[in-house]
Amino acid sequence: MSGHGTYDLAVIGTGIVGATAVGLAALRHPDASVVAVCAGAVHDGSTVRSLAVDIPAGRTGEQRALARRSLELRAELAALAPALNAEVRRAYWVVPAGGAAGVDGQLVGDALAPCRSEQEAQLRAVFGGPVGGAGTELRRSAEATFSEPAEAVEQLLRPLTAGGPVAGSLTAGSLAARPLTAGSRADGPRRDLVEGFAVRAVEPCAEGYRLIAEDGGELTARRVLAAPGAAALAGPFAATAKRLGARTKKVVAYRLRGGEPGGHRPLLVLDEPDAFLLPVGEGRDWYYSITSTDWDCPPERTRLAPNPADRALAEAVLAEQLPDFRPEFIGCRTGADLYLPDFAPLITPLDGLDGVVLATGGAGSGFRLAPAMAEGALALLGLD
Repeated sequence: MSGHGTYDLAVIGTGIVGATAVGLAALRHPDASVVAVCAGAVHDGSTVRSLAVDIPAGRTGEQRALARRSLELRAELAALAPALNAEVRRAYWVVPAGGAAGVDGQLVGDALAPCRSEQEAQLRAVFGGPVGGAGTELRRSAEATFSEPAEAVEQLLRPLTAGGPVAGSLTAGSLAARPLTAGSRADGPRRDLVEGFAVRAVEPCAEGYRLIAEDGGELTARRVLAAPGAAALAGPFAATAKRLGARTKKVVAYRLRGGEPGGHRPLLVLDEPDAFLLPVGEGRDWYYSITSTDWDCPPERTRLAPNPADRALAEAVLAEQLPDFRPEFIGCRTGADLYLPDFAPLITPLDGLDGVVLATGGAGSGFRLAPAMAEGALALLGLD
């Protein structure tokens, strides 16, 4: 399909949306030549610091439709990326009294169900006492899946590395020095993964579009799918993202140690403070995700850190919802996500470039919605 040196598809960004787009394109269009580029190393972005929890749900009808479609697409991607559904946990919810119906309206699938007395007793044993503060009730939902995000991304990118490790990917310099051939392998189309290719500009050209890196490196592609995550507010994507009202928001997840150990520990969702606790393995560790109040934060990992307000909020929520659970705070993950005013993902052609589609704005649900976001972006490029 591809001319000499020109890819059929270039994917900018190797987070979960970009990696899923690579996987879907490879499965559905095995003759297409594909390249994915990232500004740093593959695992430098926010995806690998996410907790990758999937409870199919959405605030809006559009989000719920994307969540439902993503469930279907995970089955299609399972053979390529089994890590997308790596582990299943029972899920319990603390909701405001009488508020279960509101949560039910957001779920894709079965509604919340009352907890049985033995289930409440198990939760009390795990957390050392009552679960839920005054004016709340405890419910259970369908099981939740969660994944190891770095492993999922690596598996989704395997079509670009001939089944080898992501660490074997090219750099911008080695790509420039590499002879251009009809395919990456003798028996197939060219497939490449290029690290250290920070895209400065995307320009139309005779072959389609030219991607120009900060260091002057270039490559061409007939179609471009840009999945830069929170970095959409910089570089060639900024004008479109800002025009549509996109903003960054910090994501904070503490690592805790405490409570009863064991593999039976469930995922616990605290609905009203918009937080959750996810067990890590079979020991006593947890990931504890809270909703930070820091908007318009920088997307770079080196410029993000938890602050005293984050810690105070985290402790206050635990004190109210799990008063006898007093874990040790032993670490923290931070990242940035992109939000649109209506919380819907942004899947749209870049201003003035119809063959370049921007797919970002997971609004804290990027891992959950990535399959449907990637499919929608590929469809706009004629690769459905």
